[in-house]
Amino acid sequence: MEEIELTESQLLDAIKEAGIDKPFQAYIQRIGDKRLSEGLKTYQANQGKKNLSDSEKITNLEAELKEIKDTNLKSSLNNSIKAALKEAGLSEGFAQYIKVDSNDPSEIVKSVAELKDNLTKIEQDKIDLKLKGETVPLIGDKTGTGSLLENYIKNAGKGKTTSPFKGRISEEVKTNE
Repeated sequence: MEEIELTESQLLDAIKEAGIDKPFQAYIQRIGDKRLSEGLKTYQANQGKKNLSDSEKITNLEAELKEIKDTNLKSSLNNSIKAALKEAGLSEGFAQYIKVDSNDPSEIVKSVAELKDNLTKIEQDKIDLKLKGETVPLIGDKTGTGSLLENYIKNAGKGKTTSPFKGRISEEVKTNE
């Protein structure tokens, strides 16, 4: 069967011409009434959910307000920390290491100053080690055992026993002691 496309007026004219305009109108009315009834039921069900008591509304609003305040406080705190880091000449990436309990500017400045002092001390320790002729421990070598072992090996080869390690190296070393 071939599909026919009609405009709205052409469709109404074709229905009148076929003589089924009254049954068609009754059918359309039933379908419309059914959809309207279903829509009203859905609307009433949704209104029942929306009709919260005043105390529930206030509780919900207080929770939303607290969440907004917390978000603003965190954002303000992060901005203050980043500004203090920039003022101290440090990268904003260090913000994750600054822990303060309040948005008090003096606390933030104090925490940033402590971080800068710690970083300066670490750099100074590296410089001091280099000046002494010692090597800086490798990353992850927190105890410096790498340099102790190297010193032991060097001294053991020379026959010195200045190492904290005790053990036999060779017969020749024993006779030198």
